[in-house]
Amino acid sequence: MYLIADIGNTRMKLAVFDKSHNPLYFNVNSYNIRHILSTLKEVKDNYKIDKVFYSSVCFDRNDIFVSSIKDVLKKDVYRVTYKDVKLKGNLYEPKDAVGIDRLLATYASICFEGYNKNEKYASIVVDMGTATTISVMTSDFIFLGGMIMSGTKTSYKALSSRTSLPYHEIGPIESIPNPLNNNTKDGIMSGAIYNTIGSVNYGVNEIKKNIKEKYNEFPTAMQGLGYKEVVQYLENKCTYEEMVEKIKQESRRYAKRQITWFKAIKELIWLDAEDGIEKNIEIILEEIN
Repeated sequence: MYLIADIGNTRMKLAVFDKSHNPLYFNVNSYNIRHILSTLKEVKDNYKIDKVFYSSVCFDRNDIFVSSIKDVLKKDVYRVTYKDVKLKGNLYEPKDAVGIDRLLATYASICFEGYNKNEKYASIVVDMGTATTISVMTSDFIFLGGMIMSGTKTSYKALSSRTSLPYHEIGPIESIPNPLNNNTKDGIMSGAIYNTIGSVNYGVNEIKKNIKEKYNEFPTAMQGLGYKEVVQYLENKCTYEEMVEKIKQESRRYAKRQITWFKAIKELIWLDAEDGIEKNIEIILEEIN
């Protein structure tokens, strides 16, 4: 069995898995040493831990976790970093600046969904914590980036600290609150939650549009005459006869548009290929002189 920890900005998440990667235990801790030691003791009493792994976005908390593991479980600890995630590509700059939690979450989503080279897709992962992040990775493991925005409680605290509005702790959110409130407390809490919902919805929709524009099934280079028709045929979206007919039809339309455009150019000198090379050379030289 192995223990995995995710060290975040305000909480530490611990999970135990068996050798077949089945989850056996999960716990969320604040950074209270008593809670951490109590949780690790519970793990020690109930599970035989062979290895311990952790990832972290809050480096000043690492020592607490590592020392607690060594004290209670008597195990060495391996920290998972950017270099351990086997990506085909990473568009983030600098590449090691992206949060390891974002890389692991998107990477895991691709592993969970599966990869088919004939059906490429992008996985969008929303993580709502102290910060709300939207991260995107393609199914062939290229990390594209995403968005970082304030978490619900973070924005709520910022509002109360910069205004005269009171602060009320937001407890577990079990349902979407009433948008029409008749008191300040519910109005602020409802506003903070809807602010997050709206930001995430809008952000995800904009990311989807951006992905479609940048990673279109038919990029500009593939939109030339005949290319997209052949692709449609290879993907069984049309028959061979339909493909040929579409190419002929588009060729005629393209030729007609070209003629219309050239006719609008009054200075244009027309050359007829059937007149022969010598005749056309004479026309060109005459025009030059």
